[in-house]
Amino acid sequence: MRWPEGTQVLRLEDIDGAILVEATLRSADRDTSGPMLLDTGAGYLAVDLALALSMGLTDSAAVGEPVGLARRPLQRIELGTLQMDQVSPVLIVDAGIIRRVTGRPVLGLLGQALVRDRVLVVDYRSGDLVILPPGRAAAPGRSGLPESVLSPSAIAVPFRLAGDGKIIVVVRVTGRPGQRPTELNLIVDTGATKTTLFRQAIDRRLPAWRSWPRLRGLGAPTFSGDAAAEMVRVPRLEIGPREGGLGRSGMDAAVIDGDLPATLATVIEGPADGLLGYSFLKHFRVVLDYPRRVLWLDPRHGDVPDRPWEYSHPGIQLESVGGSVRVMSVAVGSPAARSGVRKGDELLAVNGHQVGAEDLLEVGRRLEGRPGTEVVLKLRRGRREWSVRMLRAPLL
Repeated sequence: MRWPEGTQVLRLEDIDGAILVEATLRSADRDTSGPMLLDTGAGYLAVDLALALSMGLTDSAAVGEPVGLARRPLQRIELGTLQMDQVSPVLIVDAGIIRRVTGRPVLGLLGQALVRDRVLVVDYRSGDLVILPPGRAAAPGRSGLPESVLSPSAIAVPFRLAGDGKIIVVVRVTGRPGQRPTELNLIVDTGATKTTLFRQAIDRRLPAWRSWPRLRGLGAPTFSGDAAAEMVRVPRLEIGPREGGLGRSGMDAAVIDGDLPATLATVIEGPADGLLGYSFLKHFRVVLDYPRRVLWLDPRHGDVPDRPWEYSHPGIQLESVGGSVRVMSVAVGSPAARSGVRKGDELLAVNGHQVGAEDLLEVGRRLEGRPGTEVVLKLRRGRREWSVRMLRAPLL
């Protein structure tokens, strides 16, 4: 495909919906390269606290704050050949939250402030992130893109930017078949591995959700702390015009508690009902036109298939902690719960295959399989090591 001069085409790594791209950060004290999380739900560039200290961006006063502000700008960030100098503001975060769920040495977050004068193309299927040069969005037609980028099936969804640059769109969710859809305000968040609904909001606005298929007892790490979560099957979620819009039926989504909704409401100066994340976005080629405030979704050039056995497994969530793989949560009523597996247990092997923190994605895949098939886990709790045989079960 022929892109306009000055376009950056970067390879992305898709870790179950966490989109990572390589970047180089430079300061007077240190240069470092590594993966950054592409996070349209973040307003600014955010750097891990330990890295910010070593690069001289902040001092020890930032320790203990969930999100802080660097005292000095970042000298330069490089994405491919794209260079941005004297980047400010820079947020300080604990990127360990991201490392826990990806198993990758993530340096921080790439927020919208870095690209607010540009158009982004996120192609989950091809594994490309395309950043167009400034000014292309001013061209007539479909964001000034080459014709082959968006098919005639693509739709345009207007959005508004709120607070520190969060993208707010309106979606329609059907609570049960035959029921009139409920409109919800969601934040488009490429950093969210699942579309997420805030429990307090849907308890009030969409009470029928309590009858949806549910998988309980899970957790969701956030920068506001770990939140209690459960997975549900949404009967129908639609976006765009009522006639000719796009939708998904039976999509999996997370329902979470915790402080995140209140934190976001403060940032955007108004309520949000959830996040439009990977479990919806992966079915489309996504084009974010920041200057014109338009989200393009193209079903013809997108669609990462759902994993057939994603919810057929022993019922444990995993995380990377200190170089090991540990159980983050155990689903209520799952084979793992019945077998006595607990939060914090270290996973040593799956069906005889030794596991490591860097293999978190592969380990998760090994847990999945056809319902009724056997999986053998080797675990450690304190000084005790043992193996347990379980049958995979359909959990959602």
